[in-house]
Amino acid sequence: MKRIDDLPNLVQAGTISTEEAVKKIAEYIYREPYRFGLAGFDDDFKSEIILTVLQKGAQVFKRFDKNCGAFGSYLYAFVQGLILTQKREEIRKFIADSNMKAFSYSEDSERTDESPPLIVAETKARYAPVSNTKIWKALTRRCKPKSASDAKTALILALKSSYYIPASSVDEVSSYCKLQSAELQRLIAELNSLLYSRIERRNMIVRRRDNAYYFHRKYYMQLKLCDKEKTDTELLLKKYRKQTESWKRKNKELQQSRWRVCPTNKMISNILGICERQVSHYITRAQKLIREKERETETADIPE
Repeated sequence: MKRIDDLPNLVQAGTISTEEAVKKIAEYIYREPYRFGLAGFDDDFKSEIILTVLQKGAQVFKRFDKNCGAFGSYLYAFVQGLILTQKREEIRKFIADSNMKAFSYSEDSERTDESPPLIVAETKARYAPVSNTKIWKALTRRCKPKSASDAKTALILALKSSYYIPASSVDEVSSYCKLQSAELQRLIAELNSLLYSRIERRNMIVRRRDNAYYFHRKYYMQLKLCDKEKTDTELLLKKYRKQTESWKRKNKELQQSRWRVCPTNKMISNILGICERQVSHYITRAQKLIREKERETETADIPE
């Protein structure tokens, strides 16, 4: 650790720049991760920490006080802070992306307690569950005449986005449509089972995208930290560019409509026992409502 401990003095004396010193720190972490408590983490996690060091490492030279201890000890504490932050970020992402029912129900119950309008969710338990083909007629019976069309529109849109809709939204749509959550979940599950082949095709592209991104980051790290005299940097750069291009290309592909997982109007009509024309009607109605809302917003923004 002696060379690392000398870095603050070298930077202060102008022997090396702060950028060069940060790179040396990143190289040291890359080669000996166990010294910083990184041995038990996967390559992706380590790469994120090293990239953060490259981006924010300059601050350690501004904040380090040699009267408080060795630079190596301070650096270890700094990296441990980055590890903790990265762990929290991964947990946050996991919770945000997770569709676990336990989390969804807990979140919804808290929201119901705080927001009186959502108490209507409790009344849906009074409705006897009905089969898929009877749900459409049940909406007419359960909803007031003026709100039945809105409820049907919401149901069609929820089914159209069956693959993407989060659990919390399922509960909200169920409450709005006067359905039991289990009824809507059943419809969504059956639609998604019909979309299995589409889901698999999309997942295949996602896996290829993620694989390309992994190597894009890996080769980037190697280019940043390698010994230029002992490494074939041209070959490494070629690999990096190839994987970067592949990653970007796959991202663009996933934006194309052919990779979207969306049930057809025919699938929805079959599962509800209604004609396809009705499904189209309510989708068109939703589009019309959105346009009207946009016009209202634009009008409200115009100064008098």
